[in-house]
This record gives sequence, C-alpha cells and structure tokens, in this order.
Amino acid sequence: MRTPFLPITALIVLLAGCMPPQTPFYWGDYSVSLYNYKKTPDDKTFAEHKQSLIVIITESPNKPLPVPPGIYAEYGYMLILEGKEQEGLEYMDKEVTLYPESRIFVERLKRAFKKGDES
Repeated sequence: MRTPFLPITALIVLLAGCMPPQTPFYWGDYSVSLYNYKKTPDDKTFAEHKQSLIVIITESPNKPLPVPPGIYAEYGYMLILEGKEQEGLEYMDKEVTLYPESRIFVERLKRAFKKGDES
C-alpha cells in the first residue's frame, strides 16, 4: 500500500500557514489604547493608555515574555507628565537596562524633560 506523501505534506504546510505568527513580546491592547489616545488626547484616554502599559508590564512576566521595547520608557514619560519625576526616571532606567540600544533615545527624553523643567 502506497502512502499519499504529497497530499499529507501539503495538508501539514497548509495547516502550519493558518497558525497565527508568534510574537516575542506581549503587547496586550497597546495599539488600540495608543490609537484612542492619539485620536482623542484627553484625561480619559491618557489614563486608559497608561493602564494598558501597566497591564503589559505586569502581565509580560506571566506569559513569560519580556516587556516590549519602549514600554518602560513610555510609561516613565507618562509618570513624569503626572509629576512623578523620580518614579518616571526609574522606569526610563529600566528601559535602558533591558534594551541598552535605547540609551541615546532615553537620554534625549531626560534632557528634554530637564530643559522644560528649567523654564
């Protein structure tokens, strides 16, 4: 009895193509909350987007996946905007620790914040 090698192989390839792509990070509902915040920048959408960042930061280790690039820096920046400078700077430092290539960007954010603070 001859095995239908080609049809079985085609079926396996077809089914593998139907699987969702694996992402190395947990993004939660980041894109939706960011879109809503950019579309309607108010206190409500700011708080919702900030909450989505908190969910990403707290849930990523449970997945277990690393926090995506930029999330710590963005959350830190939001904390600074709320007047929580020290906590915000700590999150920016976490960004640099996890993603050393972000150092230049984070340092620019810090300098921009300090310039605005001097006025």
